[in-house]
Formats: sequence, C-alpha cells, structure tokens
Amino acid sequence: MSTFESGSLKEIQSWVSSRIEVQEAFRICGKGSRFVTTVSGKFEAFSSDILSLQKLNGTRFFDPDDMVVGVESGMNIRSLQEILAERNMLLPVNPWFPDSCVGSIVACNDFGPNRMDMGGLRDCIIGIEYINGKGEIVEAGGKVVKNVSGYDLTRMMLGSQGGLGVITAVNFKVIPRPAEPHGMYGIFKNEAWLPQVEELRKRRIPLDWIQAVLTPDSNWILGLGFSGNKPNRNRIESEIREVYGKTLAILPDGKSFPGQKFTPGEQRFEGFLPAICDAWEMDESHFHVFVTLPTEEIFRFHFETFRKENFKIVVHPIGGDIHFMHKSFDMKEQLQHLEKIKSALVHPDSKIRWVRAVPEASFQELGKFGVANGYSLAQRLKRHLDPSGVFFAPYYDLEFNE
Repeated sequence: MSTFESGSLKEIQSWVSSRIEVQEAFRICGKGSRFVTTVSGKFEAFSSDILSLQKLNGTRFFDPDDMVVGVESGMNIRSLQEILAERNMLLPVNPWFPDSCVGSIVACNDFGPNRMDMGGLRDCIIGIEYINGKGEIVEAGGKVVKNVSGYDLTRMMLGSQGGLGVITAVNFKVIPRPAEPHGMYGIFKNEAWLPQVEELRKRRIPLDWIQAVLTPDSNWILGLGFSGNKPNRNRIESEIREVYGKTLAILPDGKSFPGQKFTPGEQRFEGFLPAICDAWEMDESHFHVFVTLPTEEIFRFHFETFRKENFKIVVHPIGGDIHFMHKSFDMKEQLQHLEKIKSALVHPDSKIRWVRAVPEASFQELGKFGVANGYSLAQRLKRHLDPSGVFFAPYYDLEFNE
C-alpha cells in the first residue's frame, strides 16, 4: 500500500492515469477526514493506494452577492466555514468531524441534525469537478443556482464513497447565518420524547434541527433548535410548549446547562461527534455504526431494547439517521451488536455504514444494508464510469445478489 499526496489537479490526473494502465485500485481521503474509517473496518486488507488531497485546498471562487462558493476538495470544513463566516454566511452541512475535507463529506454524504429543515448536501451542491475512471476531468453543474441543464452528475457523485471518481472541487450555494439561534433542551428517563417529536412534525413547526442523545446515565437529552427575531422565536416556543409543556429549558447557542455538550448547537456546522465521543470515552476500536432509515421508521423504532443493553445512541429523528455505539473491543461481540441492529431494520431502504470497529471487521458483514439501492444498476453505472476498475468502494463492490 502506498500513499500519494497531490499538490495540483494535473498531478492527480497523471496519477489516476497511471493507475488505469496497471488497473490498480485505490482509495481517496483527506487529512483528518474519516473517508477511510467511515466506510472501512480494515482498509489494509485491500491492495490499495491512498490518494491524499490535503494540498488541493484552495478557493476557486466566492461570490457573496449570489451566495455561492467553489472550493477544492482537500479544504477542511472548518476552514470553509471560517471563510464564509467573514461575510456572515455558512454552508448548512452536517459534518461528523471538523477536520473532514469537503471531498470526503460529499463522497460519504455526511448528514445529521441540519438535515431536518435546512436540507442536506443534495440541496447545497450546484457544481462538481471530478476525475473519472478513464482519467478524464469532468465538470458538471455550474457556478450559479439557476444552471441546471444536462445530466445531474453532481448528485450522482454524492454518497459515491469514492467508487465513481476522485472529487477534486465542489461548488455550493450558501445561506446567511441563522438570526439569533436558540435551543430548547430537556432530559427524559425514557422514550417519551419520541411521540412528542412526531407531534411536532405533524404541526410543521419551523425548527432548524432536532437531536436526541442517550447520556452515560441512560437518560435522553433532547435538543430542538430554532432561530429568528424575538417575536418569531416566541411564537415557536409557544407552539413547542403546547406539546412538551414546561419540561424544556431555553438557551441561546453557545451557552451551557448540565449536559448540553450532548447537543449540537454551533457544532452542528463544524462537526458534532467529537464532543459526544469524548464524553462517552469512545475508543477508535469501539463499535460504532451509522444507520439511515425513513423518518416513519424512527418513530416506531424500539430504542428501549438498545438503551437497556448499554448502547450509546445519537438520533436525528427528522431525516432519519441513528449513530449506534458500544464500548466493545471483542470482534464476536461487535458482530452480535451488528446483527441485533440489522434485525431491527424492517424498511428495505435502510442502510448501515461502519464508522469504528476492530480492525478485523469487514464490509461484507453489512450484507444488503451496506450496498447501494438498486445494486445492479449501481454496478452498471460504475462499469461505465470506471471501466478499468480503478476505484474501490464497498457501496458498489460488495458481493451481493438482489
């Protein structure tokens, strides 16, 4: 296994072309990103080269008036948000870790609390540049929001996990920073908060985010985020009180109350998982999987079973995703945890990703939950874009029969 650290687009293209000639597989990661650890239990098992894009980290353009920005894929999300903050703007993405690079966030399709009303990456990307498996530089989309002509190749690359090409630059539409963001927080001893969240959804209350986290003492901390001027916030607060009564406290982002470190606040734009993992003292080899499923399935999910078995859980009920963690180092125990989660998923569109595990864990153990929807079509798409088999991603390459 070798590592190549690119410094320019031309160098990357040359490197990819040399891999096409010898038909070697490789993976893509940015410095500090979790592209490898997110989708792999043991990437050393593959005879793969690692292409680091950390030097490809420039800004292609930034037009504050049109609220669009284009950056190279090696820029980390923290740096991008700092650039936008100078003009009181932000990219409403949901990164897991602050040092993740833009390319890995797009390739892995990270999402979390902001997905509720702000939307996900799918709603932010307006253009993309990548190198396909033929060594060609492909540009799709554009630099303005209204440019929607042609095939939607930008969203095709979203969540591709590196299996379709090397993402080298991405263009985003951005938004103004929320005005006076606040949150309402409450502690619950059981899952009583869940049907109340369902009621909030039915009422279509304009919240920015919802996140529920299971604490070390097996209580739930529920956070509801909203923003706007004072009259608007008062109206939202009143509507929430109709559902939750006086069980929730109100605080502006950046303030604290006992246990608030388990809720995203401002961290939702720069990486919300580190504070949670640190609080739970989760090691790199502890069990951690990321599950996506429809919102309706979240409301029916049997969280009580996992809570009683000492799982650590982060839930984003609107948008439908759950982080399951457990302090287990044993491979056999981790596979048992995985099987328990798989058995609880009933919807065919539910998916699972490894985030952390012992080195022996493999993609194959995810089974049907680890591959693309419409797997046969996804494989045909990959063969068309990558005829030499240059790129590797379990999303497309696991042995699975639909």
